[in-house]
Amino acid sequence: MRALVVDDDAMNRELLRRMLVRLGWRVDDARDGRAALASCAEARYELILVDQMMPGLDGLTLARFIVDAYAKDGHRPCLLAVTGMLLEDGDRDVFDGVLAKPFVMEDLDSAIKAAALSRERSGQAASGD
Repeated sequence: MRALVVDDDAMNRELLRRMLVRLGWRVDDARDGRAALASCAEARYELILVDQMMPGLDGLTLARFIVDAYAKDGHRPCLLAVTGMLLEDGDRDVFDGVLAKPFVMEDLDSAIKAAALSRERSGQAASGD
């Protein structure tokens, strides 16, 4: 199981990395949208956590690019929005779930499981969990 954490804040990336490793994931990280797209071109991820408030390429736009990039091979990773704000209805079409800030390990684990269950119900590929 491989995950990508995308956040412009180094402390948030490290916190999510450590939590995901404890949950059994292999984790890569990216500090911005361009780095995330480069990582997606080089590796196949089952889970991608995307911070919503990033300079340059915001989280929603990045998520749409990721969906398009993975659509070519028929594999779509589970996408979690990492945010301190509520998602608008249109945003929910792109993301499989939300990890609300601030969070603890149990919140992360629950968000991943809920997103995987949602994907199963909608007939999409499993998140790798």
